[in-house]
Amino acid sequence: MKKRLLFILLTAVFMMVSGCGNKVDKNNSDTFQELSEEDLAPDFTAETVDGKTFALAEQKGKVVLLNFWATWCGPCVGEMPAFEKLYSEYGEKIEILAVDCSEDENTVKQFVSDNGYTFPIAYDIDGSISMKYPTQGIPYTLVIGKDGKVKKTFLGADDADAQYQEYKKAIDEVVNE
Repeated sequence: MKKRLLFILLTAVFMMVSGCGNKVDKNNSDTFQELSEEDLAPDFTAETVDGKTFALAEQKGKVVLLNFWATWCGPCVGEMPAFEKLYSEYGEKIEILAVDCSEDENTVKQFVSDNGYTFPIAYDIDGSISMKYPTQGIPYTLVIGKDGKVKKTFLGADDADAQYQEYKKAIDEVVNE
């Protein structure tokens, strides 16, 4: 019972501080210190929906598209087809990981199953990964270079087609570095 209460409390706090929304003006608040371009991306290890383990430290030499999202966030859900398209297009040339923020495994598994997504999606049930990547809201997406440094960040999302174009442009710039 204590674990469930703690989970509910953590989820409520996370939702309050990381609201879900469309494009956000990062210059509007000094509450969080988001990562900046050329910051070293904090390492983490996460379990994915397909039972594998993703460790950021093991991705050196590859471009990583890292996304933070939740099933209750409309813009997050709306941009998911962009990740699927990028995953199909780039294959093993880059790594894509969508980290679900503080939801239980069953909710995430059901969402992935219902939508047929095949790109890697990870759990962050306790919020420990999200805490390493502070932000004003979700969806929050980062392009991490082959050197492990943040090259580009995106906060909020438009529709899947627009996000696909933005992410593809950023990935192509970094892949060619």
